[in-house]
Amino acid sequence: MIKIPSPTSAYAEHKVPLAGVTYSFVYRWNGTAAVWMLDIYLNNSPVILGQALLPQSALFYGKPITNFDHGALVVLPNVNTTEKLGRDNLGINKLYTLYYISNKELEEL
Repeated sequence: MIKIPSPTSAYAEHKVPLAGVTYSFVYRWNGTAAVWMLDIYLNNSPVILGQALLPQSALFYGKPITNFDHGALVVLPNVNTTEKLGRDNLGINKLYTLYYISNKELEEL
């Protein structure tokens, strides 16, 4: 599993290398719905847009996504908690982290 860089502001962009490909991850905080949204781009072309980040729910797992068929993304808590995923607790050293899990790792689960 790989920890994915996460936002430090309500709008953030990160370059993320996965499976030999560098993606652009764009995070947007939706205050009305109280949820992080994720857009993923490859060479300035959208791979997937407007994906809600929900804890313990794999993003687009099992769905055919062109240019992202080598693994899955999932938001996991780093400790046992009842606190909801929110604006300020998503990140590598925070309560929740976005992880990349390769297809090979998924098969071993």
